Formats: sequence, structure tokens, C-alpha cells
Amino acid sequence: MTEAGPWGDDRFVWRIPLSGTAFGPMDGPGVDPPVTWRCALDAVARDLRCLRYGRELDVDGLIWELAVDGDFRVWAGWRGGRGVSGFSNGSNLTVDAAYGEAAAWIAEVVQDDLAGYEFVQWPSRGRHLLTPGVRAGEPFWVDPHGDVAVAPIGELCKHAGRRPGAEAST
Repeated sequence: MTEAGPWGDDRFVWRIPLSGTAFGPMDGPGVDPPVTWRCALDAVARDLRCLRYGRELDVDGLIWELAVDGDFRVWAGWRGGRGVSGFSNGSNLTVDAAYGEAAAWIAEVVQDDLAGYEFVQWPSRGRHLLTPGVRAGEPFWVDPHGDVAVAPIGELCKHAGRRPGAEAST
């Protein structure tokens, strides 16, 4: 099953509940989505539960939309619901992108989307908004004030209570 993209192009589209990204039900074209990208969605979904400040957002009911167009470029976003608008962004990354690149990109587009909501900062540690990055091929949340890796993307909740100076190793 393919769907028309924003410019009328055909693309494979998978819809995956955010709350069950790793093993939950999925709607799609009858083939599994690229494993790397499914793992990236799962990692970012886990991190959405930590260090989010500002107005309350119910992200549990959201549905990821992962798409691959005819040029094998990946699109990602989610369907809106429960006070959260939907979005979709295309990347220059393709289905064969490395996990680190895929997870950092997914984290960045979600962070950018959430920044559009009044008083929502994610992920934020104190007064510092963390930024996604890649270190030695692995995706990390980085405190840009000092360029310090705080936690691997997908493991933010495990590191949320750590004191400054006890950051994740890179």
C-alpha cells in the first residue's frame, strides 16, 4: 500500500502508536519499516517522557508516521491529537542512514515541533535546552553550554536525575 505524498509522489507510510513504538501494533504497507528508523522512533518516544517542561502535553495518544518516498528519503512526524498538532518533515537522509544519524534527526524534528507550543521545552535540564547530536556514530543529547554529552538518545530518563558533571560518557 502506498499513499500520495505532499507533491503527489507515491510513498510507503507506516503508522506506529507512540506508546508502543517498539512492539506495539502498526499500520503499514505490508512490509516492515526500516529497522534503523523504527529503533530511532522508539528511542525518541522513550525520551519524550523525561525532562519536558512547560504546558502539559499528552503524547501517549500520538501516532508516529514514518514514510519513505520514491527516492528512498525518509519522512517522519506524527498525527495530531489530544491538544498536540500533527506534523511531518522530510529529510535528506535515506532508508540506509546509520542509527545515530536517524535518531538525532528524529529527535531534532520532534524538538522543533514541540518548540512551537507555548512554554514547552524538551528536553531541558535546568536552564539549558539539550540538543541532539552524534558522537562516535551514536546519538546523544548534548548540553550546548560546554558541549557535554548528557545521555544517549533513548536513555534520557535513566540520566535525568544525574548531577551536572556526572554526564554520560562519549
